[in-house]
Amino acid sequence: MIRQAQDREDTGRKTRKMKICGRNPKIFSRVRQFHRRTDNKGSAMVVVIIAMAFIGILASVLMYMSLLNYQMKVNNLKAKDNFYSAETVLDEIRTAMGERVSASVGSAYELVLKNYEATSAEEKQNKLRYYFLKDMQDYYAVTGSMNINNYDLTKLFNSLSSEIKRGTVLETLNDSGEVVYRMALDSSGSLKVYVMTTDPVTGNKERVETTDIPTGRFQLYTDGLSFCGLKVTYTDTDGYVSVIQTDIRVKMPDMDFAQAVTLPSITGISMVAQENIQALPSDSTLISKNVIGGSFYAERFIVGSEESGKGNGVTVEWKETTGNENEDKRMVMASDLYLGEGATLTTDQYGEVWAGSIAMNGGIPGNTGSNGTLSFQGNNVYVAGDLRMTGERNVFTAGAQIDGEYAGQYIGFGNGKGVDSSAILVNGTDTEIYLNELKNLTLAGNSYISLTKAKDGITGEDGVSNTGVQDVMMGQSIAVKSDQLAYLVPAQCIGVDASGKTVLNGASNPITLEQYKDKIRDQADVTEVALNIPSATLNGHTLAEYGLTQNNIQKIFKRINSKITLVYYYVSFDSTSDTARANANRYFQDYYGANQQTMEAYTGLYTKAIQVRGQQNGAYIMHLAGNVAMYDSSAAAGSQEKLLDATLTSDGANAGYQALLASDQLKFQALSKKMIDVYEQLLPSEKTDAANAYTNLVNEGEITTFHAVLNGSTGNKVESKYFGNTTGSLAEQGYKAVIVKGDYTYPEAGFGEFSGLIIATGDVKVTKEFQGTILSGGTITLDQNVNVEPDRDAVLHALTYSRTIVDAAGKTQEYHVVDFLNGGDGYLSSNGKSYKNSDINLGDLIVYENWQKE
Repeated sequence: MIRQAQDREDTGRKTRKMKICGRNPKIFSRVRQFHRRTDNKGSAMVVVIIAMAFIGILASVLMYMSLLNYQMKVNNLKAKDNFYSAETVLDEIRTAMGERVSASVGSAYELVLKNYEATSAEEKQNKLRYYFLKDMQDYYAVTGSMNINNYDLTKLFNSLSSEIKRGTVLETLNDSGEVVYRMALDSSGSLKVYVMTTDPVTGNKERVETTDIPTGRFQLYTDGLSFCGLKVTYTDTDGYVSVIQTDIRVKMPDMDFAQAVTLPSITGISMVAQENIQALPSDSTLISKNVIGGSFYAERFIVGSEESGKGNGVTVEWKETTGNENEDKRMVMASDLYLGEGATLTTDQYGEVWAGSIAMNGGIPGNTGSNGTLSFQGNNVYVAGDLRMTGERNVFTAGAQIDGEYAGQYIGFGNGKGVDSSAILVNGTDTEIYLNELKNLTLAGNSYISLTKAKDGITGEDGVSNTGVQDVMMGQSIAVKSDQLAYLVPAQCIGVDASGKTVLNGASNPITLEQYKDKIRDQADVTEVALNIPSATLNGHTLAEYGLTQNNIQKIFKRINSKITLVYYYVSFDSTSDTARANANRYFQDYYGANQQTMEAYTGLYTKAIQVRGQQNGAYIMHLAGNVAMYDSSAAAGSQEKLLDATLTSDGANAGYQALLASDQLKFQALSKKMIDVYEQLLPSEKTDAANAYTNLVNEGEITTFHAVLNGSTGNKVESKYFGNTTGSLAEQGYKAVIVKGDYTYPEAGFGEFSGLIIATGDVKVTKEFQGTILSGGTITLDQNVNVEPDRDAVLHALTYSRTIVDAAGKTQEYHVVDFLNGGDGYLSSNGKSYKNSDINLGDLIVYENWQKE
């Protein structure tokens, strides 16, 4: 009962509790809503505060990282700049060393070529190595020192630019890596050298200033040499320091001497003739106009004929069609360029003309409307010997104005002696010379009076007296025939007695043979030629004042007719002496000053114009070994002639230009021997007197063998000498090569015209227009109105052709066109050389070893 009573009581409590809750639901709802609203607002604020804090921290981290990255990049850039600045020091040393390597290789190669044929390929390589290493050691060794095992550090330092020098310290190290010498500029810019020494007391290393030349060690290898132990310290303007320690290794270039032959650009050559090229119609009375393009070579180039009355109407133009102009072409005449009577040669403004000499023979005799004309319209003309003009009405022009500028050079580059006198001589009448539009006029020689070739007509006793007579050097570079009067010994100096007066009673020079025998010869008290007598014709000077002695007096006997023989006395200056040449120039100046009106009158008999531009008129180079008397027949009498004094001597002022003239002489030989510009590239066998452009280009031995096989074959012997292609385009089928032993006429009867290559050991006659290259062992003759010009594509195709021939024994023989040229396949290579791997990269020859960067 008690249990039941309790249960009821508990049930009652629950009931009351439920009732109480059930009676106030709104109150509890508002409480819950209040708490819900206040709790949401607090959590959002906390979340916002935390997010903002996180973002701020993240932004701060990012900004710090960016700043740190920027600082690192700045430091990295400075480090890189400092690193490359240190490398710049070595780069400048390496660049200068590359130039020296190039010079040493060139020098060594030239020395090897001097004995090319007498040495084997292995010996050539050994000699090349020896000469190269010796040249490098000699250059970098201490000047005057016998020790070539050390290099002069000063020479490396001096190869640096001024800006780099200021921050550079160079040191040399021994085998142990210890500094031996140190050199740098001090604050004042003075170069200081220090040597590391050991203190005898403390044993410490000390740096002591010295006047010794700082040196480093050479190390020789089988393939080159090394500049050992070089240490470079560079400090830039911001104080950053970098140090590099290295050896500089110079390697030997690889060269194949067995095939090292320089070849000309045959595709740009129109003709090569071992003897002559002559423009002359078969009917020599016909007028002919020929055009030649590209480069060509001949011993002689004859326009017209050497026979009077033939080839009078021949004109040759050296030019290409519009758009095909060739600035690199060469007209080369090893001996001379010869214009016959009434002939004309004109050029365009391109290329170079090289001639041993030039001879013009005027217009057609008796035809006042006919001139001999030679006109170079802006080319560079180089002449070793004289330009000689004989006959009537020669017109010579060199130079032109192109786009308002003077263009063209006439350079007489000879040595001024013998056949290479490089002067201009006027022996004809009505001559016109126009040199006033050149940009460079050089005449390196003086004119001569030819006594050795004069026809004296003397025989017997008197003829013996002319034995030993020498030509007389004149004081002019352009001379008219009448100028030789200036070199006759003044009359008052001939036959002078003890009183100082002449015994000839006012006779002139020359004197008669009778006067000579009666009053001078064998007269003990008479001086034949007095050297110390002042002469009015020399402005009061004596012959002795010009360095003349009795050995400088030339006496020549000349028979005028059966009754009259004259004796001439000439002053003769020593052509081998520069002092004598200067005296000859001064002699003429004095003579001209005292006899100008007479000289002008005589010049007018021979010339209408000698025009030379004054040096003050625009940019102009003028070098004259002798004087030049300009002449203008249209000017008023008494002012038609003006003297230009000599300017070119071999003194120090012109030493550089004299060296250029010497290089021109070598270039002329190179062109004459092989149609290349550099003489040193010729092999010894190509430099011999018997060698020329034809013999050095054409393999005649192979042609002889080919024709021997051809003659013994069973095929068409005439047709088989032609090499061609029956496939490809029509143009390609028109490209051919013909190989001939003997003479050849183009086009050959029975065969059509073609473009390509003609090689003949004999003469070649061209009767129709031809494009390509002609190589002749004899003379090339251009018939009436024939044009010849090179054709690159045609020649290149022709060089690739081959032909198979069955010989008399039934064996097949294959021949290639390139086999008939010395150098063979080299003509098909891109660099024009017949050896492989000829390119030398200096960057590959100079490398660094044992590189250390601090």
